[in-house]
Amino acid sequence: MTLRDVILAVEAEAKAQPAVNMIVRDDVFRLNDYPAARYGVFAWTQQQHTAPADGDTLRVSLTLYYVDRLNEDASNRLEVQSMAVQVLTNIIRGLSGRGVWQTGDAALRTFDQKFLDVCAGAFATLTLAAPYDTLCNTTYDGERSVEII
Repeated sequence: MTLRDVILAVEAEAKAQPAVNMIVRDDVFRLNDYPAARYGVFAWTQQQHTAPADGDTLRVSLTLYYVDRLNEDASNRLEVQSMAVQVLTNIIRGLSGRGVWQTGDAALRTFDQKFLDVCAGAFATLTLAAPYDTLCNTTYDGERSVEII
């Protein structure tokens, strides 16, 4: 498996989540460039990757985000944050079926953030591992259209 394969597996799991309508690649703050963002948004950024001395396993470190818009009075903050934790947990758990596994626990943190819209969500920084010689089935046969930017 390659870095690209691991990221495509993560994106495929995100696309499978009914709450995800848009994916932002490599920089969550690119969300500011899209005034018509389709919330809920899944985003990822790369961290430091490692290749162990044994050469059999690729370790990819990513930060995963789920972001959604808050109501005008922010009364849905806890609901958005709860959904964010659930979506990220579902994505992380689903990766094992794609030949990618989590190493260690992922700490999930909630946040409020002003992009073009006032938003909330959660993020998790984690390390994923995959064998070099395993192919990843990254096709998605769903009906929904998920915008990727």
